[in-house]
Amino acid sequence: MDTQQIRDRLTALNTKAYYLLVALSFIFALHPQNPPLSFKLALTLTAIVAVLPVQDYFYGSDSWLNSMRILKVILLTMALVCTLWWTWFTAKS
Repeated sequence: MDTQQIRDRLTALNTKAYYLLVALSFIFALHPQNPPLSFKLALTLTAIVAVLPVQDYFYGSDSWLNSMRILKVILLTMALVCTLWWTWFTAKS
């Protein structure tokens, strides 16, 4: 995979993370009273992924950019697990 493809994938991950961050922020605004740890983790992990546009500021090797892409995927997966945990086990209907 060349550098431009990795940069494009990182940009797409940032965009998806941003949309998830907006959705989680909207949910938090509707229910601001003491959110559980799972929701706080999901919001924090998503914010980290959405705010770090590494592809715009780093012009290093493909392997470093690919490692950042993999790290962002892992963090978003963890955020997804936390969101699902919050949705199914701690959110009140």
